[in-house]
Amino acid sequence: MEWYGPLTVLPAVALLILSTSNFIGSLNSEVFQMEQMKDVKKEIIILKLGQLKRLGIAMALLYISSLLFLVAGISKAILESDPLLNGLMIIGVLSTTLALGVLLIHSLKAVSIRQKHLNI
Repeated sequence: MEWYGPLTVLPAVALLILSTSNFIGSLNSEVFQMEQMKDVKKEIIILKLGQLKRLGIAMALLYISSLLFLVAGISKAILESDPLLNGLMIIGVLSTTLALGVLLIHSLKAVSIRQKHLNI
């Protein structure tokens, strides 16, 4: 693989980071608004804070994978080390896969939390 191979993955990871940060921003605003309301169940707020935690974990994993892909590309360009490149790429892909798993869990749980919030 050429040195620029790992760097071609970065725009996709960046889109995931952007999407996740948008989720975090809107969820943070929603939790803040819910705290201001007096008739909201505390259970819903706690569930929403759990969502924020999951999104934070996913964001950290995406940042780690970005760093790994960047270091993999630079290491191949400077050191021309295929084993290092392959190792960093595998760990980066695993980190991205874990982040996507956490985002999948977030999406599945979001439906039930929304139903509880709307009393459906």
